[in-house]
Amino acid sequence: MNFDKQVLISLIKKKLQADVNIAAQAVETARDTATHKDCLGSSKYETMGTEASYLAKGQGERLLELERALAYFKQSNPQQASKAEMLSLITLEDDLGKQRLLFLAADAGGLAVEYQNKTITILTPKSPLGRKLMGKTEGETFELNNAGTLKSYEVRNIQ
Repeated sequence: MNFDKQVLISLIKKKLQADVNIAAQAVETARDTATHKDCLGSSKYETMGTEASYLAKGQGERLLELERALAYFKQSNPQQASKAEMLSLITLEDDLGKQRLLFLAADAGGLAVEYQNKTITILTPKSPLGRKLMGKTEGETFELNNAGTLKSYEVRNIQ
């Protein structure tokens, strides 16, 4: 199956932008909650304001991650690939015959998008599977120990 990587990246950017918008609203809500007068406790045992500030910090970090990922994909220029490298679309088959579509990228690991009725999951080289995949060519096999279970994979296709 042939995929247009420019269309795929466009779908990824659209999903990331939606996630950025949601995260920005969450940051604003958490910040407003943390600073609201009703959340400022009158004793050390009333910690709602403190808890809300931790939430606001976490939401803010998530927003920065999403913005960084979106910036990465905005500047991405995918090329046809003959080996697993950044911006490669890979069809991977496990030892049970189950195939997965993976898009190698520097950011947004775990994000999944639907394209041509297929789920494509972004995988970064920071993950164990991503590290093993880097540099592989079509037809190559490798093994990966996942939670104590050794699984075999074959690279079926690279675009």
